[in-house]
Amino acid sequence: MQSPTPKASLEDWLAWLEELHPLEIDLGLDRVSEVALRLKLAPASMPVILVGGTNGKGSTVKLLTNAYQFAGHKTGTYTSPHIERFNERMSINGVDASDQQIVAALYEVEQGRGNTTLTYFEYTTLASMLLFREQQCDVVILEVGLGGRLDATNLWDADCAIITSIALDHQAYLGDTRDSVASEKVAIGRAQKPLIVGEPDPPSIMKELAAKASMNWIQIPEFPQLSVKLAGAHQRRNAACAVEAIKQLQAKLPVPSAAITQALSSDALPGRFQLLDVGGVLNLLDVAHNPAAAEALVATILDVFPTVQVQLIFGLMADKDVEGVVSKLQPIATNWFSTALPQPRALSSDVLAAKIRDVDPHAQVTICHDISEAWQGAMAGARRDDANDSVKSLVVVVGSFFMLSALQEYWQSNDIVVQAVTI
Repeated sequence: MQSPTPKASLEDWLAWLEELHPLEIDLGLDRVSEVALRLKLAPASMPVILVGGTNGKGSTVKLLTNAYQFAGHKTGTYTSPHIERFNERMSINGVDASDQQIVAALYEVEQGRGNTTLTYFEYTTLASMLLFREQQCDVVILEVGLGGRLDATNLWDADCAIITSIALDHQAYLGDTRDSVASEKVAIGRAQKPLIVGEPDPPSIMKELAAKASMNWIQIPEFPQLSVKLAGAHQRRNAACAVEAIKQLQAKLPVPSAAITQALSSDALPGRFQLLDVGGVLNLLDVAHNPAAAEALVATILDVFPTVQVQLIFGLMADKDVEGVVSKLQPIATNWFSTALPQPRALSSDVLAAKIRDVDPHAQVTICHDISEAWQGAMAGARRDDANDSVKSLVVVVGSFFMLSALQEYWQSNDIVVQAVTI
């Protein structure tokens, strides 16, 4: 299959990448290592921080990126997935890479790939490291895509590794026990290098494997004494992970306390307890798509909005623990709006509604064809609630990244004005 030219659009390159490898996920480091060696990408020429964990990776990466930027270090940050534009996945000093920069890096990967097949994620991971090298970044912060041991990001030896949390997700790849998940994730650590653990109750196998590999285990307290802008106890642990990583790398990458304080007071990532005013109605967007994330979201909502009526828009991929997520969300849901997503792996809205009713037979569920119908219905319900002075309503959009992406696209195409809300 002929690759696009260096003058082709980023959209053409990404469409081609989606067809390049027969599997969306093909864990293993042999193929990606082979190409990285040809491109002289390994070992990395700058310090690398690797951030893994079931939930909390994105927020931790954002805090690290902000702190290093505020300290004057040039950062290269790689995350996934994106919400609105692919460019969000690669950033230099917090600014998304341009189409031209990404295409140039993808073309360079193709020149070194030879006959080796790469997945979409492997290809773009290599492209990100090429871009960071070309931009002469002072530090690279990589978010693990899936698991850890066999993830493409684990090709590079991390100067510091972080594991934010351990919970069940992606069971088809990581196993269906916390022990199996932990065994995969702990492998991002390296001998004699710090491994920072934000999970308050790590499986014992995790610490055993870290000790066997001579990693420098650093456990974050369950309730760290930190003042952070992000809501929720889990976000304080994420922040503590980032602060500890900065402390461990001070000799290589000095960061003054003022820069750390500034980072801790910065805004959250889109889709992480993101509060917005939309036409006078409070909307909350969150990409909680597994039971642990949903539990943390509900705890935070009940802490911040203890008496709120929730109009809950919900969409999820078919390979997720739908019943587990629903059971965690059920205590806050006044009304459910099940929606279909523009993805072949997504659950249909009627199947999703049936699963909601399996968990809660008395649930008030509206089946919606798409996110626009769901959002309009939830907004109407919220406005009815808000007409009663004794009731405060909240539209909560929760689940897949693809759902949040579709909602943002709908808002933009219909010129709907949204404003950030600070609590």
